[in-house]
Amino acid sequence: KIVLIVIMFAFIVSCETIGFRKPGGDTKPSPEEAISVDITGMTLDQQETTKGMMKEIIPLIKAGKTESEIIKILQENEAKKITRYRVAVGDSPSRGPQDAKVTIIEFSDFQCPFSKRVQPTIEKILEKYPNDVKHVFKQHPLAFHKEAPLASEASLAAGEQGMFWDMHGIIFENQKKLKEDDLLKYAKEIGLDIEQFQADLKDHKFKSQVDNETQQAVRIGATGTPAFFVNGRYLSGAKPLDSFVKVIDEELSGKEIPSKWGKNVKEGKAKKKRKAEDPNKIYNVPVGDAPFKGPKDAPITIVVFQDFQCPFSKRSQPTVEQLMKAYPNQIKLAFKNFPLGFHKEARIAAEAALAAGAQGKFWEMHDKIFANQKQINIDNLKSYAQELNLDMTTFNNDIESKKYKKVIDTDMKLARGAGVRGTPTFFINGKKLVGAKPLKAFQEVIDGLNKGKK
Repeated sequence: KIVLIVIMFAFIVSCETIGFRKPGGDTKPSPEEAISVDITGMTLDQQETTKGMMKEIIPLIKAGKTESEIIKILQENEAKKITRYRVAVGDSPSRGPQDAKVTIIEFSDFQCPFSKRVQPTIEKILEKYPNDVKHVFKQHPLAFHKEAPLASEASLAAGEQGMFWDMHGIIFENQKKLKEDDLLKYAKEIGLDIEQFQADLKDHKFKSQVDNETQQAVRIGATGTPAFFVNGRYLSGAKPLDSFVKVIDEELSGKEIPSKWGKNVKEGKAKKKRKAEDPNKIYNVPVGDAPFKGPKDAPITIVVFQDFQCPFSKRSQPTVEQLMKAYPNQIKLAFKNFPLGFHKEARIAAEAALAAGAQGKFWEMHDKIFANQKQINIDNLKSYAQELNLDMTTFNNDIESKKYKKVIDTDMKLARGAGVRGTPTFFINGKKLVGAKPLKAFQEVIDGLNKGKK
C-alpha cells in the first residue's frame, strides 16, 4: 500500500483534481482535470481503495504536505478505519425490510448455548429498528455439536414451507432435544406437511446449503458461533444489546464512516503473547478434600487436574501408575476435576466419580470411566456403580441433585487461579507440569526435589 501511495503521489504532485476512467469510458479528461487514473482490470475492492486514497491525498497536497508527511498521515488514517467484510446474503432466510439500511448477517449453531443466549437480543433489535434492520440467518453447525447439522437442515426444510422462523424459534427453545424424532414433533406442532418434511430430511435436501454456509463462515474466519456482520462489521459472540445498538446507530447516523474491506476477520489481529511462566515457580494448590491415594504424610504431593473425557488425561494414567510404583512411599496423588467446556460428558463423569468416592470407591470408578472413555453416558455410569456394589439409591440421588457441582466448580476456580488451561495439569509439590508427559519428566522433577532436601 505504501508503494502505491508513493507512486500515486508522484503522479499528482502538481495536480489539484483527479478523474477516474472505466473501461469504455471517455478517454479525455474534463477541462478541470489535470490527470485521470485508468482503473481497468482492478477489482471492486481495488477501485474503492484507489478512489478512497486519492480522495485523502489531494487535500493533503493542497495543504502543502510533504511526501513523508502524507504517507504518515495516510498510515494513521488507515489504522483508524473500520474494517468491513463482504458476506453474500444468498438464499439464506431473512426478516425485516429488504431495503433496510442495516443488514445483520448471523452465523449460528442451533446446539450452541451462546447462539441461543443471543436470540432475545436479536428480537429486541428487530423491535427497536422495525424499518431499518434486516436480519439474515446462516447455518454454522460446529463439528462437536453432533445434532446441530440435522437441526440446521430441519430449519431450512421448514423454511421451504414458509415457516423457517417458527422452526428456528422452537429449536432454540428446545436446544437439548434435537433428535430426529424431536424435530418431527416440532414440525407437527407448527403445522408443516410432515410427509414433505420427512422426505427433505431423509434426502438431506438442504445439506449442501448448510455446508456452503459453514464454508462461507470458515473462509471469512468466523469459526465460532454466534458470529455477526452488521453492514459487514464483525461482532463475535453473544454480545449485549448495547454493543449492537452502538454499531447500528453509527450506521444510521448518516455520517461518513471511514472504512476498509477485509478478507478474513483473523487477519491483522495482534496475537496475544502469553506471558512466559517461570518454570521454577511454586504454586499454592491445596489438596483440601480431594480424593487421594498414597501415604497421607508423603513428602511429595502431586495434585492433578483431569478431564474424564480428555484423551490426554487418559493417556497419562499408565504413567501415573508407573510413578506410584517407582516411589511407593514418597508420593501422595490427589485428584481434582477440570472438565473442559467442549467435553459434554466430562462433568457428569466427574460427578459420578465423586458420588462413588462418597461411598469409598472413587478410584475404582475413576479407572472404569477412563477405561471406557468413549462410552460416557449416565446409563453406563449407573452400570459401573452397580458393578462396584454402590448403594444405588444414594448414588442416583447424588447425581440427580447435582450434589457435587459445587465441588467441581471449586476445583475449576482453583485451577484457573493457578493458570491451568488444559488437561492434564500436574502440580508436584506446587511445581507445574503440563500435559501427558513421559515418566522421565516426572522423575526429573521429583528427583530434583529430593536432591534439594539433602
